[in-house]
Formats: sequence, C-alpha cells, structure tokens
Amino acid sequence: MVGGFGKMAIDALFPRFCLSCKREGQIFCLACASNWIAQSEPFACPFCGIRGSARACLSCREGTYLDGLVSYAPYGNPIVREAIGHWKYDGDRSVESTLRQWIEQSRDRLHIPLENFVVTHVPIHASRKRMRGFDQAEVLSGWVGEMFEMPVETLLVRSHKTKPQAKMQHEKRRVGTLDGIFEIHPNALELPTHILLCDDVFTSGATMDAAAKCLKDAGVEEVWGLVVARGGKD
Repeated sequence: MVGGFGKMAIDALFPRFCLSCKREGQIFCLACASNWIAQSEPFACPFCGIRGSARACLSCREGTYLDGLVSYAPYGNPIVREAIGHWKYDGDRSVESTLRQWIEQSRDRLHIPLENFVVTHVPIHASRKRMRGFDQAEVLSGWVGEMFEMPVETLLVRSHKTKPQAKMQHEKRRVGTLDGIFEIHPNALELPTHILLCDDVFTSGATMDAAAKCLKDAGVEEVWGLVVARGGKD
C-alpha cells in the first residue's frame, strides 16, 4: 500500500490529466466528472450490429448463445476507451464513480423484466485478479445489483487465461474461438433460469458468448449481457 508521501512522489513523477479537459490532477476532474455524458449508441444486434433491437437478430441467433446486449457508452470514443483502460489495465479505481455515473444516467436502457433475472459477471482469470487486485466485471455486477435492486451471484470461473479481446487483432477475435474457457463455479449449486451477465467491454462478443454458452449448457434459459462500453467490428 503506497503511503501519503509515496503517492505524492508518484503523482509528481507521473502526473495525471483529465481525459476530457486535460487539466492536471485526476483522470476526470470534478467539473468533467459531473458534466461529461457518455452518449449511448442505438440498440443493435450484439454480433452483426444491425440496428433496431438490443436482442440478437434472427440471423445471428444460430450458432451464438447471448440473447441480447445493453451497453452504455461507445468504446470507439477515445475518452471512454482511455477511462476503461486506466481502470482495467492500470488498476486506477478513481474512475469508478464516473463509469457508474454513465450507467445511472441511462439506466432506462435496461428494459428486460428485471424481477426474473439474477446478475453475475464474466470473471477474469484468478492469476490476473491477484495481479490487479480486483475483477472489474465483478465490481460492475455489484453496481448493477445495487442500482436495479437485483440479486447478485458468482456463477462462473475462468479456467483458462486468455489475451484480452480488445487487444487482439480482428481476425483472431471470433465468436466461438473461446468456447470452453469458463466453468460453472463449484459453489453455484443451483443456477437461475435468467441471467444478466456483466463485463466491462464487448468487442467481438467471443468472451461473453463463451460465458453464455457455458451457462446455457448447464441449463440456463436466457442470458443477456450488460457492459459499460461496446466496441466496433474493426
């Protein structure tokens, strides 16, 4: 744990600047944290991007397992991408209040029948959690449970360590390539029938769909995804 003097030394050597206004001090200064709004994108199929509904389109339902996806910010926006990067890769938890605010600002985007669903998360590998000190998807699932007054459970464990999808080349980010990297958590003795699956970012959908497949193979009927940001298909 870095003490007060150590933190001052680090801040002096590696000053932080607001992602929005570039003012020195914090990742988001107080003014930008209060006023900056992440513009949500129109509802679209999670896999092909055809607009109109957050549910997976008829063409994409064959061969995929995620029923739909709700996102709150575009991952293509540099401010959004950098904020999540600081959180996810640098372990900077000072951005959490701003990320949570983005979801709260557009909470009505989640229009599934909440009383039927249980919240869980797409887990990172245990070794990565030890190194980072927290699992960002697990933190997100806690926010969602509090915001929408939904039960939260840990249902999955990641049995294989993989490279983050957002950092992989497009040709390697394919739905189906990660099937088998998740298992049902040994303490999850009875699975709910409807699950809201949380993760920080959705790019190709390979990771979240692999998690949805694991859940459905175990008897879950419906799996929706919720992410802070959704990426493009570049």
